Amino acid sequence: MIFPETGYTPANLRALLKHAGLTQSAAGELLGVDMRTVRKWCAPLDSDHADMPHHRWLQLLAVADKL
Repeated sequence: MIFPETGYTPANLRALLKHAGLTQSAAGELLGVDMRTVRKWCAPLDSDHADMPHHRWLQLLAVADKL
């Protein structure tokens, strides 16, 4: 998969979820976090954004690669 930006960014997370066919809720279940947390990770930087921990980004990349 080719990401629009380098590394974890909200845009890359949204692209990864779309590419893997995952909803924010499904991603939350896979990562063991609440869907609201994933929503904050996906939010634009100028809104209710929270940074996604690097280990969660790597975990999601690994899971998405197997889908």
